[in-house]
This record gives sequence, structure tokens and C-alpha cells, in this order.
Amino acid sequence: MKSKKPGETDHSSPFSGLTQDPLVESEERFRALVTATSEVVYRMSPDWKVMRELKGRGFLSNTGEPIDDWLDKYIQPQDQQRVLKVIAEAIATKSIFELEHPVLRADGTPGWTFSRAVPIFDGEGEIVEWFGAASDITARRQMEDALRLAKEESDVRKRLYETVTNNTPDLIYVFDLQYRFTYANEALLTMWGKTWDQAVGKRLRENGYEDWHAEMHEREIDQVVATRLPIRGEVSFPHAVFGKRIYDYIFVPVLNDRGEVEAVAGTTRDITEIRLVEEALKRSREELEALVEERTRALHRSNEDLQQFAHVASHDLKEPVRKMKLFANLLRSECNGQLNEKGVGFINSMERAATRMYTMIEGILSYSSFEGTALMSEQVDLNDTIREIESDLEILIQQKQAAVQYGRLPVIAGSAVLLSQLFFNLINNSLKFSRPDNPPLIRMSARELLPEEARTAGLDGHKPYIRISFEDNGIGFAQQHAEKIFQAFSRLHSKDRFEGTGLGLSLCRKIVERHGGIIQASGKENEGAIFTIVLPLKQEEGA
Repeated sequence: MKSKKPGETDHSSPFSGLTQDPLVESEERFRALVTATSEVVYRMSPDWKVMRELKGRGFLSNTGEPIDDWLDKYIQPQDQQRVLKVIAEAIATKSIFELEHPVLRADGTPGWTFSRAVPIFDGEGEIVEWFGAASDITARRQMEDALRLAKEESDVRKRLYETVTNNTPDLIYVFDLQYRFTYANEALLTMWGKTWDQAVGKRLRENGYEDWHAEMHEREIDQVVATRLPIRGEVSFPHAVFGKRIYDYIFVPVLNDRGEVEAVAGTTRDITEIRLVEEALKRSREELEALVEERTRALHRSNEDLQQFAHVASHDLKEPVRKMKLFANLLRSECNGQLNEKGVGFINSMERAATRMYTMIEGILSYSSFEGTALMSEQVDLNDTIREIESDLEILIQQKQAAVQYGRLPVIAGSAVLLSQLFFNLINNSLKFSRPDNPPLIRMSARELLPEEARTAGLDGHKPYIRISFEDNGIGFAQQHAEKIFQAFSRLHSKDRFEGTGLGLSLCRKIVERHGGIIQASGKENEGAIFTIVLPLKQEEGA
């Protein structure tokens, strides 16, 4: 052992300066103190290769005897290098070893310890042993880890919320119970024209709200706190960039774990454009209603004029025509034998012209006045309708040697008068436009229309329809005229060859459409015509 000069003190050991016996005695007292106050105590060889002793106190397993595999026994592989690095630094500097690190507990589960070991020196200042103590800090580290994870999750949520709230045009904010803003998103700060530091922590008036506006929101905040129910409203507020705007807002309570309101959150949306569109629509609707009202009055006036015209046509026009026919007949009777063949021809022409005018007047009256008087809820047996028409046209059918063939026709809802006029016009049309060398043959058949056929025809596929096929062998027409023949006063042939008003088929289409159906025509010249009529079996109420 190195000798010391008188009065010289050795600072290489915590026990330097003491005689051997006091040193041993002091070391023993130190060991006893550490042992009494620590959860774990251990002794290591100078190079830490051998653990001479470890008393685990239930936290770590005891060694029982010196071991050299202590590192694998107590430290997990991923932590060993860090522990060895700190040990090497302590050995090199002959300083206290101190480290928080994971360990394998006595039950084999991972834990955490705070370990501190001091070097024990001999009289020459060389380390002869390391004496250490360790505490179980597993609970603290677990709590710290949980807090760290919670903070990380909180930071993630905060970034998520800020991303959402700062990338929406809506204004999002939070009040505390003293009406101070504790949060305001970018859109709200932009509206105010302020920064976060200038706005957050301030009350409504401090952020530019007028007194009435601030008082209104303060009352609403108090109401939300008292009732714990949301409240919604609409208000105008000046925007720092866009001027006066209209906002829709809602305040909702923020409750703590005890169900108490700890804050009030709000969302405000700029609805200026919506309100402007609504105002424009309102004005347009009012203008449209005024226009419809004016058009309705005009239509009523037109209907009244039409009724007056019908009255004039019925009385003032028909009467002169009747007299023309009467005087033509009297002229023939009075001048019988006095007129030459040319004069008789003039009288006959005058009578034919008067007859055509009379028929024209009757057709116009039928075309213009039937809609207002039609009763659409009758159950009409089309078989009875055709038989009555055959009776009315009996003489003409005999003259033409015509045949009318039809199977069992359906009973449909509609106007008996109009449906009779529909088929009367069709049959009369086929008799009129028959070929001189070929007796007229008129065939009718009916079947229920399939839903897909109704939809293809532009009708409601959910309603039942009947399809009636009306076919003749008359003079027909070119297919390019299939629509023209339904136009009022439209004629494909001269009136000298075929008498008529040009209203018959136009009236047929009007009657079919009045019943909610469709009528179409197809034909070939000198081969005949086919009319396809689709009618609903039932009529809507109020039709």
C-alpha cells in the first residue's frame, strides 16, 4: 500500500482519510444504510464482468452466488449496449454509475429501474468493487409513457382538428364561460382581420362586435350553459374584406366528465349567396305568378271570346247559311222548267257550298267547345259505341257495300260522347276515303298494352292501357304525311274530290289526348291506312 505523508488526504475513495478500521466501519455503515433504504442492492467486480451479489427484494431475482451472465439475466438484448456504454464511462472516469434502463423482473416481465453504483477504492486509489442500489420505477415510467402517448395522440388530434378547421370556409370558435374566445380558426381570424394573439382571449366587443350583437351572443351563451341545449340563429356582420355578409350560426355546449358545461363551441356559415338566390327566386316566383295570373285572365278572356264566337257561329252564321239553302231550294221549285241545265248547275253548286259551310261551322263548334263539357268518368262499352255508329251510318254503309269487323272490345273510363265522336270520325273517314273499285273493309281489334310498351310510347308504365288497332283498305296516304293528316284544316286531297272540313282527324287526336292517350297513323297509297289508338283503361280523379 502506498504510504502517505503526514497530513496528506487521499481523495480517491469516499472513505479516504480514515484509518483502516474506521474505513471498514464506515463502509459497513454505508452498506447498511443503502441496504435499509433501497429496494435492490448489488455488488459488482471492478470490471463489472461478475455480479458478486444481488438482493432483488422481490423486484429482481436474487443471485444467490456470484454470476458472470448477469447482463443476459437482467437486461434485454436491445438495451445491453446502452448499459455497457455507461458502465465503460464510469470505469474509465472512476465515477458513479447512474442510469435509468429497462430490466427483466423476477416474474420475467419487463420493468424499469433507476440504478446507481459507487466505486469502492483501495488505499492505492484502485477500484476494488462497485456497490449499487436500484429502485423500481416501472409504474412511473409506464405513467410517463402513457402521458407521452396521450400527448402524441393529442398532438395528432390537434393537427387533425386544425387541418379541418383551418381549411373550411366556415367560422369555427370556442367561448369560455366569461364570453372570451379560447379558439378561432383561420377563416374567423381572416374575417376579423386579426392574428391569433390579437383575437384569442378577447371578448366579443374587443373583437369588433357592436354592443347589440355582443349582448345577443352573451345571452345565447348563457342560455346554452343553463339549458345544455344548442341554439341557432342568423345575423348580419361586416367582413374585413367582403363587407356586410349574412351568417347562419349555431352554439353548442361542451360538457366535462361531470356533465357540466365548461365551454360553448360555435360554427358560423356565410349564407349571403344563398339568401341572394332565395331573394332572386322569390322575385322570379312573384313575377311568374303575376305573369301566370295575367295569362290566366287573358285565357279567360279568350275563352269568353271563343264562347261568344261559338254563339255567333251557332246563330248568326248558321242562320244565313240555312236561308241560302232554303232560297236555293225555293228557286229550284219556283223556276222548275224555266231554268236551263246551266242554271240548275248554278243552284246545285250554291247548295253544295252552303252545305259545306254549314258542315264547317259544326266542325269548328265541336273542335273548340267539347273540352269544357266532357264528363270523363263514365264507363264506356266500346262495343255498344260501335253498334250505335253503325246504325247512324247504316245508309252510307249500304251504299258503299262496306263491312265493319271487330272482336270483343273493352270497357274503358272516359266520355261516352267524345269516344263516340272519335270512332264515328274514324269510320266515316274510312268510308269517305274508300276506293271506288273496292268495297270498304274496316277491321278493329284491341289488346292490353304491356308495361314496357307503354314506357316506350312515353306513357306511365304503371297504368293499364288498351291498344286499339283500326285498319281500312281505302286510298291510304304516303307515310310522310302521317302527322300532317292530324293537323286542323289540313287536307291531302281537294275538296272537289272528297267533301269535308279537314277537322275530323284533328278532332280525333284532341279527343284521344284529352283521355290521356296517343293516336298514330301509318299508311300506303292505294293500300289503306292503319290508326293505332292507345287509351287508359282508367281515368285519374279530377281529369
